[in-house]
Amino acid sequence: MENRPLIAITMGDPSGIGPEIIVKALTSPPDVCRSVVIGDAAWLQLHAAQWAPQLSIRPIKDLSEARHAHGVLEVVDLHNVPENLPIGRATPEGGKAAVEYIRIAVELATAHQVHAITTAPINKEAIHLAGFKYPGHTEMLADFTHTPEVALMLAGGSLRVVLTTTHVPLSEVRNLITRDRILKTIRLTHQWLTQVGIERPRLAVTGLNPHSGDGGIFGDDETERILPAIETAQNEKIEVTGPFSADALFGRIHEASYDAVITMYHDQGMIPIKMVSMDRAVNITLGLPIIRTSVDHGTAFDIAGQGLAKPDSLLEALKVAATLAQSSLVTP
Repeated sequence: MENRPLIAITMGDPSGIGPEIIVKALTSPPDVCRSVVIGDAAWLQLHAAQWAPQLSIRPIKDLSEARHAHGVLEVVDLHNVPENLPIGRATPEGGKAAVEYIRIAVELATAHQVHAITTAPINKEAIHLAGFKYPGHTEMLADFTHTPEVALMLAGGSLRVVLTTTHVPLSEVRNLITRDRILKTIRLTHQWLTQVGIERPRLAVTGLNPHSGDGGIFGDDETERILPAIETAQNEKIEVTGPFSADALFGRIHEASYDAVITMYHDQGMIPIKMVSMDRAVNITLGLPIIRTSVDHGTAFDIAGQGLAKPDSLLEALKVAATLAQSSLVTP
């Protein structure tokens, strides 16, 4: 009996590098999982002909038709990409298609027909052009799974960072940094780490302001919002410390041996993880009733269609999804 997890890969925005990294990755897929792509078979065939000619594209209508043969990329074919769709540009057609792939993948995962989903990148402008107002994958997945509390984790090497706020302008970050939001992120992080086998996770929390406010000189967010959240979590027996100045913390992170660092805003967490594991980090959504991993990059419209995209992060995301799925493996 086949005991490798089955992962549904969403094709992402068809105008971006998602189709290219998928055909490249599945030319030599990781042997820890089986996979099926939710996408457009004809579009993937065009990319395979250019970047992975040894790969055969096989459209299927239902997962029961999948054979998982070597050298064959099987696609649940939604046939939703216009032949004349431009490469490297945000379009409503591309945004609509990308959302449809995610919706189908979530339906398969919640019905336990696949063990996890791994997503290729979407473009925020494109999904907004298509009429969807999600800031990104995280919020979309929360909506599709009816999950009230989720968080975005990036993992690479020995470093894990979790974002308290995600894709929002810096001008809005301060108003979103509340005690309850920080506490929710701490709890989600602790819960996920214990679920994956870390008995007593050690968490660090960064400040928002330079030098963590320096005693109130540069702001009181640390004393009025962040520290109270940390203290509440500590009272719940969560091993969490902070707030730390982000530059000092990430400068000595390997010495401190934290299992995860909770950061306040997008770039505060993204920059260090990409410096440590550029092209190999993995995005994991915490709090969902399904397993979801993703690449650590966007649609890269500037290089789409040029054959320059690397599949490394996608391969890592598949491996992580397979590892997470093994603990609750049932054969679909």
